[in-house]
Amino acid sequence: MRVVCFKELWCCLNKDLDKAWRERLVKNHLDLIILRLLKSKPRWGYEVNLEIRDRFKVYLSAGTLYPLLHSMEEKGYLQAVWEAEGGRGRKVYRITPRGEEFLTAGARAAEEFLRRIQYETEIGPFQQKHA
Repeated sequence: MRVVCFKELWCCLNKDLDKAWRERLVKNHLDLIILRLLKSKPRWGYEVNLEIRDRFKVYLSAGTLYPLLHSMEEKGYLQAVWEAEGGRGRKVYRITPRGEEFLTAGARAAEEFLRRIQYETEIGPFQQKHA
């Protein structure tokens, strides 16, 4: 039987928490992440998935990614075009002007949210402000 020291246990817990938070943030903001990726260049679904995996170390199942891409297309945030490459066709997604507006609004909201978190951290707990 192996004895685990506190430091080793704490390190494992932190890694698990980091991974859990990273996955939570990516999945909760996946629409904005996808739009940001597509703003830099059009991509097909598999490319989107690879880029998210590489940048955020989060793997998305097809059952998570493709329904969201279709929903975003229905909302007018994306435009999908079938392109043939070597006899094989695939959908390539591009951001639309409406998608760019949504991305800009989302980026502003995220920046404001982070500013508010930072502000609370710098001035202390809520109770101290209102005591």
